Amino acid sequence: MKFIALLTVLLIVFSSFNFAQPEEKAIIFVYDGDAFYSLIATSLSFHLGKQPILLFKNETKRHERFIRMYGANEFISIGGKIDLQAQQFLGDAPNISIEIARKFYGKADYAVVLPYNDYALSLIATPIACYLDAPLLIYKNNSDEIEEVCNELNAKIISIGNVSISAYMHLKNEKEVYDYIKSIHDIEYIAIANPNDAVKPDVIEKKEIEKEANITNLKIFFFIPFNLFGSDGKSFYINVPDGIWHIEANISSSQGIIYASLYDENGKLIAYSNSMACGERKCYFDALSINHAGKYRLSIIIKNGIEGGYFIPHGFSFVNAGVKARIVMERVSSPRLPLLHISKLAPFLACSHNGMVFATKNDVSKAYRAGMAGGGWNNAALHPFINKIVNETVEKLQDFVNGTHARWLAIVGDSNMLPMYYYSSSNNDSSVGLGIPSDNPYSLNFSMAIGRIIAFDDIDASLLIARSVFYNDIAHGAWRKRFVFIFGEGFGETGGIFHQLPYSKIVKSMGFDVSIYGDFRNDRHSLEKNNAFNASYIEYEGHGDWFWMFSNIYTNYYSNVDTAHAKNYEMNPSIVLTAACLTARIDGIPLNENIGLAFIHAGAVAFIGATRETGKEAKLDWIEDNLIKNDTSIGEAFILSKLHEKMPTKAARVLYGDPALNPWEPK
Repeated sequence: MKFIALLTVLLIVFSSFNFAQPEEKAIIFVYDGDAFYSLIATSLSFHLGKQPILLFKNETKRHERFIRMYGANEFISIGGKIDLQAQQFLGDAPNISIEIARKFYGKADYAVVLPYNDYALSLIATPIACYLDAPLLIYKNNSDEIEEVCNELNAKIISIGNVSISAYMHLKNEKEVYDYIKSIHDIEYIAIANPNDAVKPDVIEKKEIEKEANITNLKIFFFIPFNLFGSDGKSFYINVPDGIWHIEANISSSQGIIYASLYDENGKLIAYSNSMACGERKCYFDALSINHAGKYRLSIIIKNGIEGGYFIPHGFSFVNAGVKARIVMERVSSPRLPLLHISKLAPFLACSHNGMVFATKNDVSKAYRAGMAGGGWNNAALHPFINKIVNETVEKLQDFVNGTHARWLAIVGDSNMLPMYYYSSSNNDSSVGLGIPSDNPYSLNFSMAIGRIIAFDDIDASLLIARSVFYNDIAHGAWRKRFVFIFGEGFGETGGIFHQLPYSKIVKSMGFDVSIYGDFRNDRHSLEKNNAFNASYIEYEGHGDWFWMFSNIYTNYYSNVDTAHAKNYEMNPSIVLTAACLTARIDGIPLNENIGLAFIHAGAVAFIGATRETGKEAKLDWIEDNLIKNDTSIGEAFILSKLHEKMPTKAARVLYGDPALNPWEPK
């Protein structure tokens, strides 16, 4: 009997060790359609112990790297089918919400019922379900079904807004929702989002135009270009009627680098791009015209050869290329053009950091005026109106954070739906961009750490958030110890000499493996060959633009690291820090052409760059010191640097990424 008793005790003791089943690591895939799918997924994620949420459309290829790093062994799909063995929940959001409640919740103290006809109110109320571990149910004249499942779960109903159902608690409006969340949870993080990003303008009319031409040219460069024969460019003309028109241009060439620009009939630059921002022999841009009728000119220039040199410009171009242009013009009902529908991700991000969602319906389209084409980037007259929108939002935000312990704020949206503030600038070159767009005002006079969640598209944004929230689960491997310094040319060497070389010794003393690339080792081919982007920190000081950096301008300008190539890299969740002009510019260009967002698309977890040209004082050591010496979050390091920076860097420098992310450092 004593032996049996001893055996029983041993079994109990051993069972408390590692004989349990392996920890389930699930990924919840959400079809990038109905925004309520993401809200349902958010509450389910926290019920399952906080699991990643990834948006998808028709494929999951972009998610493969994260799946491997996270080590997922279970998959759930909401709203659409995926090419993985998964539990699938298909149908409309109200039915899916009931099905998930029955599948995953055996019992619940509460159930939160959201109104399907009020996305904005539902968005900010979603954290209630997360903090109460309650199923989220979507109401659409289905009170009987909701009451039935709540009876099965023995759950008290908390109803939100216009929900016709008997409830234990009814929160009627935004204020009541906000007050209740603050009463049940200590708030440390704010995610600001614009629910209007879910509403695109109606397309009233559509026109398609196709143009073709052949370009033949031989040109040499020696200080100045000499045209030997032919012409490197071709112009086409497009008639734009009155009304609100969204103009898109896709251009392709049989060879060379494409430069394309659109001008109104007065010769004002409306939009522009080049193939280094897009892809090999492909070019895309878009523009908005508001009652600005006229004959617009599309200019296409092709270069094929080499072009380089800083002190002595040199090179040649030989072109014999066919060019095609396809222009699509859509007359739309409103100038509101949301670029990203990512407000639906704000509750998950906020709740991951003990936060809540602040919803604002302001957007830059309210500032648009009739008789214009372009936006704030090429029209300084719009800046006061855009700034008024930002100031109104900031004033409401200040009232919102009072009474909380919020330390971080994430701007979850694009610059159309959550505008940047335009500081004044002496620059009058619209190709660079007028004014200095900045996220500074959202920091409430630098009292909160801020970062903007921005990416190529909604899917990339969900992956960025997943890499940030689950950074500690995926940031493993030798790459974590690598700290890479890259400096540029054309007097960009000063950054390497006066900062990077001495600072690299400090970084090395703290346990990092250091690599330095400069001058003729910083071209795209050398950096790729040396695996330079396989690092925890990648720091660049030198020249830059919205579609390239890591300049190799002494030899061949076209060997720079550009968006067309960087977006195809496979990167670990790296921190990319730049002291370079324009690398974070997103106004007036397609998001998927920005070099900073190309690195995020490739796998980086944060990018710090400038929306406009920076000054010679564009230092990075204030950020790095706080990150690697003081072990702060990247948002805190970023905002502390603002106390030292001077204009224009103080306004221009932004953080794209989760401000609460605390990167790994050697201990």
